[in-house]
Amino acid sequence: MTVRPVAALVSVACALLSCAASPRVHPRAAEEIVRGYGYLGAGDLERAEVAFAHALEFNDDIPEAQNGMGLVARRRDDLGGARRRFERAVKLAPDFAEGRVNLGELDLTEGRERAAEASFRAALRIDPDLAVARLDLARALLHRGRREPAERERLWARARTEYLHLLESRPKTPEAHHDLGFMDYETGAFARAEVAFSRAAELAPGYLEALHGTCIARVRLGRCDDAAKACRACLAVAPGAEACAKSLRGALACASASAR
Repeated sequence: MTVRPVAALVSVACALLSCAASPRVHPRAAEEIVRGYGYLGAGDLERAEVAFAHALEFNDDIPEAQNGMGLVARRRDDLGGARRRFERAVKLAPDFAEGRVNLGELDLTEGRERAAEASFRAALRIDPDLAVARLDLARALLHRGRREPAERERLWARARTEYLHLLESRPKTPEAHHDLGFMDYETGAFARAEVAFSRAAELAPGYLEALHGTCIARVRLGRCDDAAKACRACLAVAPGAEACAKSLRGALACASASAR
């Protein structure tokens, strides 16, 4: 069973939120910024870069445009260039929460976990409802707990709190339900894990990890027929998923043993 690492998510806060330009920005610059984030969302890095650069020709001190250029660099794996842009964006606007999230994601990618967590917390002090910051912080704590067994209980307790905070503002966030299920499963709370995995799969029917988690949690609970259904749904999403195929075999064996 897996949970996606934070670094793989490549937090693109602002791009995902259709970030608007700061007040008193030239109207044409603001228009280009909106276009730039639209191009980013569509995966057109070349047009995004041109749009953000055009906005910066009006004024080089627009944090949203600097952040946008950083996102373009990040998508191109130019980590140094991305960091320079994000740092400039945050220097220009210290309350720019999305820029702090993007700096945190870079820190995670480069192995500076505690610096990343500090950036995510700083973003949340600015905007407690910034979902990407809350999810990234929770996942950073979750993954650190997996790597540091002696600290796992403490770190996972903190991660759980962050996931629950996220669900207060975004109750239909499948990743939060899945990750809570993951931690519950790993600590032997199988009934609670099954509920969380099932909710994640309900919210995102193609969520492979949530379907697989539902299957294995139900096997642990002795609900073998229901487990097989979840594993078959997992394979319907990804026919070549070996973890789902293996768990389906286990669920069928469990159902067969229960029928004897």
